Amino acid sequence: MDTRRLLSTTLLYGIADVIVLAVGGFLLLPLYTHTLSQSEFGLYVVVRANTDILTYVLYLGLPSAVARVYFDYRKTNEHVQYLSSVLTFFLLNLLVFCGVLLLWGTRLWTLLAPAAPADPYLAFSLSIAAVGFLSAIASLWLRLEGRATIFAGLQVGASLVLAAVAVINLTVLGKGLPGLLFALVASSAAPALALAWLFGRKFRLLIRWSHISASLRYAIPIVVGYLAYFILNRISTLILQRHVAINEIAVFGLAQQLAMIVTIAGTAFGKASQPAVFGAEPFQAEELMARSARIMTLLMFCVTTGLILFASDLFTLVAPASYSAGYEILLILLVGNFAFSLTFISDTVLLYHRRPKTSVSVSLVGAIISASLGLWLIPQFKLYGAAWAIAGAFLATTLLSHLIARRATRVLPVGQMWLATGTICALAAFGAWQQHQGFTAMTSLSLKVGIAISVFGAISSIYFRRRPAKPCSP
Repeated sequence: MDTRRLLSTTLLYGIADVIVLAVGGFLLLPLYTHTLSQSEFGLYVVVRANTDILTYVLYLGLPSAVARVYFDYRKTNEHVQYLSSVLTFFLLNLLVFCGVLLLWGTRLWTLLAPAAPADPYLAFSLSIAAVGFLSAIASLWLRLEGRATIFAGLQVGASLVLAAVAVINLTVLGKGLPGLLFALVASSAAPALALAWLFGRKFRLLIRWSHISASLRYAIPIVVGYLAYFILNRISTLILQRHVAINEIAVFGLAQQLAMIVTIAGTAFGKASQPAVFGAEPFQAEELMARSARIMTLLMFCVTTGLILFASDLFTLVAPASYSAGYEILLILLVGNFAFSLTFISDTVLLYHRRPKTSVSVSLVGAIISASLGLWLIPQFKLYGAAWAIAGAFLATTLLSHLIARRATRVLPVGQMWLATGTICALAAFGAWQQHQGFTAMTSLSLKVGIAISVFGAISSIYFRRRPAKPCSP
């Protein structure tokens, strides 16, 4: 696969995923922040954090394992039976999990989220997680089969459903936060329905344990990694509930959601390149890894630079003035999220070399750093302490991940990635400085556009003029 084709494929899949992010994570934010009170939006932040936990426990890392194992069964034309086994196993796990929640769900919820009542939010969180699994498998199947047009249509359709149901529930019916959560369930249900079409009449409600054991070999380390990532990225939200009011959690949650655009976009672009790497012959894989790393770094640099330069305008656009205290928090989080988005590159390297446990170990180290920094900084600095804890843990995790991946393949352009990270730090410092200078709107806009053009030109020149390093002999 040549550079042009790899770039176009990455962009097509990535843009489709980013549309979902843009609608749910950005374009609808003005609707959320203006129709929900600040306290309700704070509850929304807490509920989504708990939904993430339920998602990790329910999924058991299976979607990520499918992405790696699918091609093994595709070669023997057993992929449909394999996916039937995975789906049946998930339904069994869901049934067991519902029984556990029926007995102890309220206690567990209160332990995690003392600021949010279990009724009705536990039921909503479980529904979002369960339907989301079906949606994830349908989207993943299309991606692995290279059916980019259908994949993109499915993603756009889910976004339209979310937008339509959210607008009706929040503005016409006045359903508040429960109405928004129902919209999230409905949007996940749309692509989940595609599973029936993908399976046709080939789905069988049965489990072949050889399929499940092959998946769990990859999935168990991955789910541990997901839980570690939750601690890495979300533990601050849980700690903040003990130190600040729910309306302040809303400010932090908004900044974090905007910053997550970087990480989610990075995941989208990274997933688009994984099938080419995992399906490549050994003599092609390292070249594809290096090429994908350069392309992804450039794409993520562009996304993050745009967000940093226009972060203050972004806050003004998506939220009332009461949220303005989150601007500098957003800048801190953008730096951390940019660095962390690049760990998808090193994770791909480690997964290709069948070292998922190493990737998990890196995430566990990051989780320990994040929790330690959060427990230390949040009681003293509140929202800023939470932002520093996350950004510091992200940077440390990225450094460790790249060092380990570089030992597995020397073609990884680590220097270029850290050059981009340093530039992002400088841009964030510039953004914070400019915000306090009192420039006119025209002067501020001119500075931002000039810097954007200069930086994009310089970085593009570096990435596109340098040829990929040749794979080294093992």
